[in-house]
Amino acid sequence: MMGLTVTRSAGKAFSAHNLLRVIVALLLVMTLAACATRPHVVAHGFAFNGWRDHWYPQITVLEYAYGDKYHMTRRKNEDGVPPGTAVFGAMPVADFLYVRWRLQETGETFEERVDLRDRLPADLWAHYITFVIDGPQLYVYVVTPEQIKVRLTKPPLRTWWSIDRVTYEIYPTVRSADRTYLGAAAPWAPASHEH
Repeated sequence: MMGLTVTRSAGKAFSAHNLLRVIVALLLVMTLAACATRPHVVAHGFAFNGWRDHWYPQITVLEYAYGDKYHMTRRKNEDGVPPGTAVFGAMPVADFLYVRWRLQETGETFEERVDLRDRLPADLWAHYITFVIDGPQLYVYVVTPEQIKVRLTKPPLRTWWSIDRVTYEIYPTVRSADRTYLGAAAPWAPASHEH
């Protein structure tokens, strides 16, 4: 019977062990990097409606972008985009909202880029982001899934959503559905985009 002799080289075993450690460390770093660059995805919506909010046809939207991570929430046309859109589903939570518009009466154009990072609720699930334009001023709202107990006949805020849904103005000021200025006492913590 033949005998099998196994010899170990301490240097080679140590190198294989170190190689395994390096591979595990690289995989961990790549996983963390991928997580840091991947957008925060939540089932929520982006919508606006110039007809229902009574700013269209006096105002024409030329361009809008709810962030830059999802093509369904961006559009641009120098002749004007449709006066309304509605997108809902699992999509990235945007860091900004950009809107450019033209006043039909004067031909003046305005644009606004709103930093949303400290204005959105930490839990955006089933909420909508919407905007209303009043002349040169842009207003941005968070519409919650919570129904108002008694349907109102007139919206307390500039958006039609506030007739029957709890809605908060998040730009230019932070206001509740009853028009109370909330300031730093907003009913939510700033949204966290960390993963």
